[in-house]
Amino acid sequence: MVAEPSEEQIQQAIAVFVRRPRPLPLFCGVQHYAWGDSEYIPRLLGVANPEARPFAELWIGAHPDLPARAVIDRIQVPLDRLLAAAPERLLGRELAEKYGGQLPFLMKILAAARPLSIQVHPDRRQAVLGYEREDRLGIPLDSPRRNYRDRNHKPELLCALTPFYALKGFRPESEIEQALVEIPEWRRLSEAFRAQGLKRFYRWLMTLPQAEVDALLEPLLRRLRSQGPWEKSRREFWLLWADELYSRQGHHDRGLFSLYLLNFLRLQPGEALFQAAGELHAYLQGVGVEIMANSNNVLRGGLTPKHVDVEALLEIVRFQGGPARVLLPVAHGPEAVYEAPVEEFRLGRIRLEAGGRFDSSGPLRLGIVLEGRTSLRWNGGAIPLHRGQSYLIPHDFACRFEAQESLTLYQGSCYR
Repeated sequence: MVAEPSEEQIQQAIAVFVRRPRPLPLFCGVQHYAWGDSEYIPRLLGVANPEARPFAELWIGAHPDLPARAVIDRIQVPLDRLLAAAPERLLGRELAEKYGGQLPFLMKILAAARPLSIQVHPDRRQAVLGYEREDRLGIPLDSPRRNYRDRNHKPELLCALTPFYALKGFRPESEIEQALVEIPEWRRLSEAFRAQGLKRFYRWLMTLPQAEVDALLEPLLRRLRSQGPWEKSRREFWLLWADELYSRQGHHDRGLFSLYLLNFLRLQPGEALFQAAGELHAYLQGVGVEIMANSNNVLRGGLTPKHVDVEALLEIVRFQGGPARVLLPVAHGPEAVYEAPVEEFRLGRIRLEAGGRFDSSGPLRLGIVLEGRTSLRWNGGAIPLHRGQSYLIPHDFACRFEAQESLTLYQGSCYR
């Protein structure tokens, strides 16, 4: 068992790493959000969960909200502290200067048993302005009414590990209009959409008095319940389930409108989505590997009991309709790479048969083994890695994975 360290032991372990940088095993924390699945992450980590507690996200990174712990000579060191003490050892001089000594990305295993909130993330300029505005207003960083918890943007990429249902971006405006026309209870909405256009129409929906929201949604929900049950491949399934989960005290959540406004997707394992700044989206159900810029800024647009700041949301949503793009990886030998149009991160999937080898080098890498066992070897050392084990490889550190059995791992890094 890894020892619980004292402050002196942590300082000594950091000094050891500074003298002799090397790959390190990581122990990663879990966020137990209510929407989380109770089985996938516990099975991956090999931990019991007799109370069926939701294990929503496994965080692999150095974000101060839940930093991983790097193991140095059996001492657990919070990764944000190790990074602060040795940024050039971990990131290299160029990236340490470029990102102010911060890890530019965060990886997660996301396991959703039920729909997450409809949400959007800011670009860099919006994040800085929003953070400083909320500081001036005196809103504490841990307040549930805080929208901006850091000054960074949060583009993100999610690769499905299981069938994965999601909403992503506004549909083409012609599709939205047709969908509204086909719903008899929403003839008024189709007329409003034609008259106002997407941006004004969405603002109108998000600012309607609650009584009008209920009057628009209740007749549709009543009819759909009488016609069910519905398959998961239909928006109606998710509309009714989200209403059960998030509508309260006889009032319907206005986020339900977005089930018809946004693109609806079912990803197969290996398919991925990229969410740019300002793109309204929601993950409905499934398990995936997620990688994003190192931020926790989220503004919500419904399907949540959490704070919804409509004006702040409308400041950053991009009102551009179009079909959603599904990403497939580009193969480079045993590694399949998911390219994203950002400089902070890239995601690779590495698969090896028993006895196979893969050489890894380049910028700092974080990863997790999803299946199998391997040795991570370098000149002068090796560490064993198994299913559920996460790891860190410092900048420009050349090493080799040698698979003891069929191996699948996901590895995140940033561009030089």
